[in-house]
Amino acid sequence: MSKFSLIWAITGTGFLLQESIDLMKELQEDYNIKLTAMLSKEGAAVVKWYKMWLALTKAVENVKVEKTPNIPFYAGPLQLGKYDLFLVAPVSANTIAKIVYGIADTLITNCVAQAIKGGQLVYIFPSDQDIEPIITSRPDGTPLVLKIRDIELENIKKLKSMEGIVVISDFSEIKILIIQKIKEKAEKATI
Repeated sequence: MSKFSLIWAITGTGFLLQESIDLMKELQEDYNIKLTAMLSKEGAAVVKWYKMWLALTKAVENVKVEKTPNIPFYAGPLQLGKYDLFLVAPVSANTIAKIVYGIADTLITNCVAQAIKGGQLVYIFPSDQDIEPIITSRPDGTPLVLKIRDIELENIKKLKSMEGIVVISDFSEIKILIIQKIKEKAEKATI
């Protein structure tokens, strides 16, 4: 059986960024998965701004940063189901708006569009999805309270109704989802 392959895409938000990197590391160590971290240009900028680039590249061997909407080329393989799971987490409000309105002008929004066109599911964990303000952190680690705007909540509602998209409402669900998908692949291999 081939290794479980996961593309974990990160966009330009610092929300639960450290927790995401920690989970990537844990999953690779505990489940021996093949993980590719795909970052939008803004995702890479935020990871660097939060001084987490070294932590990410130590945790994940295969880190790819957007050059254009098709470079590095993942849209085709995602469309064809060449990966066991495509997860976008955390996702900025800007990327959510683009996905909801069909704008595929970044690596991640293009990959989302092409995966869905190919009949694949895309799992998305938006940073701005709660009615209550979220508490995140500044690059220096101090807390930052962000109010979620009505337009962002409207876009989340639209996102939840889109074909091919599964919205993850709580970060803790990500680990559960990935482990479930790993087990499903292992069970299929024994049949």
